[in-house]
Amino acid sequence: MGKINGLEESSQLPPKVCQMYEAVTAMMEEGYDVGSIRVSMITERAGIGKGTAYEYFDTKEDIVACAILYQVRRMFSWLEEVLGERDSFREQLLFLLEEIGQENEHKSCFLRFVHLMTDRSEFSRLVQEKLKSRTAGADSPMNVFQRILSQGVARGELRRDLPLNYMMHCLFAHLAVYMMAAISKDFLYEDPALIRPLVYQGVLNELEEREKYH
Repeated sequence: MGKINGLEESSQLPPKVCQMYEAVTAMMEEGYDVGSIRVSMITERAGIGKGTAYEYFDTKEDIVACAILYQVRRMFSWLEEVLGERDSFREQLLFLLEEIGQENEHKSCFLRFVHLMTDRSEFSRLVQEKLKSRTAGADSPMNVFQRILSQGVARGELRRDLPLNYMMHCLFAHLAVYMMAAISKDFLYEDPALIRPLVYQGVLNELEEREKYH
C-alpha cells in the first residue's frame, strides 16, 4: 500500500496505521498539543518501529492530520446515521445540542472539528485541504450537514430561498456558540443549559420555513 491520505475507509487501513491513529487520539485526549507530539512518541505508543511510520506517511503532521480526519469522519458517519432516525429537523437539532452538552467522545470530536475549521495554523490548513478534496467522501462533515439541511428543505421544514452553503455555515456557527458555552462554563460561570434554548431558537429563526409553523 502506498502513502496514506487520511480519507481511506477503515477496512482499507493496515493495522499499524490504525495503531498510530489510536495513539494520536489518546495523546490529544490527554491534552497534548500538535506541536509537542513527535513521531517517536506516536510509534512508541503504537508499539511499532519509528521507521514503519514513514512507510505510510511523509511527516508527523501527516500522521496527526490523518488521525484526526479518521476520527472526525467516523464520528460524522455515526452522526448522520442517528440523525436519520429523527423525523424532523427540530428533533435533529435538539439531538445535536444534547450531544454537544454531554461529556463524551463525540463532544471532544465536535470541539476538535470546530477548532480545525476556525484555526488559521498551517496544520489546520492541511486538514481543511483534505476535507475539501474530491475524495473526502460522503461522510465528510460538510457533506453530512448539507444532506441533513437538504432533507429539511425537501420536507418543507426549512427555507428554500437561502443558499445551502449559507444554511450550513449558519447552523455550524450557532452550534459553535453552544460548544463555547459548554467548555467555558467553569470560568465564565454561565450554565450551558440556559444557552441551549437560545441557540436552538436562533437556528430555527434563521432557517425554518415560517409558514409551516405559523
